[in-house]
Amino acid sequence: MRGFPPSKEARVTHAQQLLGPYNRWSFQNIQKLNPTAEVWRGEGAVVHFDREPRDLDGISYQRRNGSRYTFGEMLELSYTDGIAVIHQGKMIYERYLNSMQAHTLHAWASGSKSMTGTLAAMLAHEGLFDLENQITYYLPELKESGFAGATVQQAMDMTTTVKFRRVEGGPLTAHPSMVEDWQYSVTLGWLAKPEKYTGPETSYELLATMYRDGEHGERFTYQTPNSDILAWIIKRLLNKPLADIMQERIWSKMGVERDAAWVVGPTTEETSGSGLITTLRDMARFGQMMLQKGRFNGKQIVPEAVIEDMERVALPGSHNPMPYHNQWWLANNEHGAYYALGYGGQILYIDPSAQLVVAKMSSYPVPVDGGEEFFHAFAALPALANELVK
Repeated sequence: MRGFPPSKEARVTHAQQLLGPYNRWSFQNIQKLNPTAEVWRGEGAVVHFDREPRDLDGISYQRRNGSRYTFGEMLELSYTDGIAVIHQGKMIYERYLNSMQAHTLHAWASGSKSMTGTLAAMLAHEGLFDLENQITYYLPELKESGFAGATVQQAMDMTTTVKFRRVEGGPLTAHPSMVEDWQYSVTLGWLAKPEKYTGPETSYELLATMYRDGEHGERFTYQTPNSDILAWIIKRLLNKPLADIMQERIWSKMGVERDAAWVVGPTTEETSGSGLITTLRDMARFGQMMLQKGRFNGKQIVPEAVIEDMERVALPGSHNPMPYHNQWWLANNEHGAYYALGYGGQILYIDPSAQLVVAKMSSYPVPVDGGEEFFHAFAALPALANELVK
């Protein structure tokens, strides 16, 4: 998108925004391509990290195939846009690439699920709803859907066994591995509505069409609609948009630098599993708050019990059979690390043992489950943690 106007070959459109190489620009310019809902930062002063710069570029890590690389090489190999490393509460490393700057708002993609899950977990702890209740207790519209019989906790952990109903005639512009279902992406606004479209108009309507494919709770199945279920429940019970709930409960209390935003679909519901946008430093602040058992900026923002539950499940030997809890991924390593993860290489890595937070925003040209880029960071970050605790 360089030049005035940019050439036709360099132009990024709404239809291309998730595709590489276009996402190298679009992930830093989501608001230019999609409608969004603002999350106000509040009136308080910015909480700055103390700085203690360290040269981490030479730290070595080994890939599963035996090849070795350095932390500095990883940044380029994994299409990094920005990375911040917080150790023992101090910013020890911060770099920006691909024209990103400290004030740039960048997509979290599916890392957004961890924000939604944290909000749901803290509100459940406060007694707003019971995680062991069935989803349909709060959302009776889904009694005939595949979500019937599943509990809210199963949506939190993605152990509901639901599937999209296959519908032909989807847009040919969508890479099949980037969207779980083309109709779902239309209702969220990530894909344009095809001509003569007659499907669900909202994500709420689409959730009611999903069907059951097994026993709820028997297996982990990564499905973004679980995040929509959680957002729907808390929005209904509080009678507020997700953006307002996040602003009141978390964002206005943290001393962040900028307002955040959620991408909203055509009927204005937030894309709760994929649409959060913040700066890199503000992502790091959220991670540091989690590391500090929910306390930040002199406030207990997330109940300590919510964080302790997360850390308990992430600890080695917890016998948790699934790789996921409360919309966070579990690293299953000796440090009990857990992390938010999003398409294109968005990572918020929290290692309680090493007192380490790494916020990484990226723009891989392929989805997170394909390509070599994905594996570099997940070899480099544990190696970094081990180096820091020596």
